[in-house]
Amino acid sequence: MSATEIQPVAPETILVRRDPSPMELIQRALDQPPSLEQVQVVERLWTLQKELLDRQARIDFDEALNRCQKAVGRITPNVKRKDTDSWWADYAELDKHLRPVYTGEGFSISYSEVPPIHPGKVRICAIMSRAGASREFFHEITPSTTGPKGNVMATATDADAIAASRAKRYILTDIFNIAAAIDKKEKEAVPEAQREFMAEATIDEWVEAMKQAPDFDALKGIFSDCWGKAKKLNDQNAKTIFQKVYEAQKRSLL
Repeated sequence: MSATEIQPVAPETILVRRDPSPMELIQRALDQPPSLEQVQVVERLWTLQKELLDRQARIDFDEALNRCQKAVGRITPNVKRKDTDSWWADYAELDKHLRPVYTGEGFSISYSEVPPIHPGKVRICAIMSRAGASREFFHEITPSTTGPKGNVMATATDADAIAASRAKRYILTDIFNIAAAIDKKEKEAVPEAQREFMAEATIDEWVEAMKQAPDFDALKGIFSDCWGKAKKLNDQNAKTIFQKVYEAQKRSLL
């Protein structure tokens, strides 16, 4: 073999250099004789290690949530509200589809009622946690004891419970970005990927605004706005709800 030939080096003899981790640097500092400088170095290194762990936990949280949103399909409404002829997926239906997906990725979700920002409303906080990282989601809703036609539908206590359950549904749909409150038969003329629907929370906000209208002129203005938005989406379900609420409120104001 000539002197110019290059002999291969066995893979196990190749050394890969890398920077020591904060934990390795901490251990090195602890191996030194005790001193004030040593304590300060350990504190700085521990702060750096904690920041790195927190950052990685947030990254892992976001990536896992992205996988959940990819895994969650369209959820078909299972409950029909007779007075408005609207369809929606209740909390149990959402939970049936979503819980196996998010728990499979290590997430947990807990709910609690917190003080509302606006008086007379119910405010729900959901804490979504995973491996030391967590995120809070809120929704505030007005309890209602009457239906669109002004008939009594629940006691004040039941209305609070209904509002809390509805807020949980809204939070779940927000977290996983799922369509809700869609027409049972859907829109036959529009391809699945191109269909758009007004969110259930948005529909309820418009309904509540019409119920709170002080006079007929205000009612007409609110109805014109919400009807126009539903018409632009070609959301027949939302248009039907708005029309029924408008007619009921008009009779009560004229």
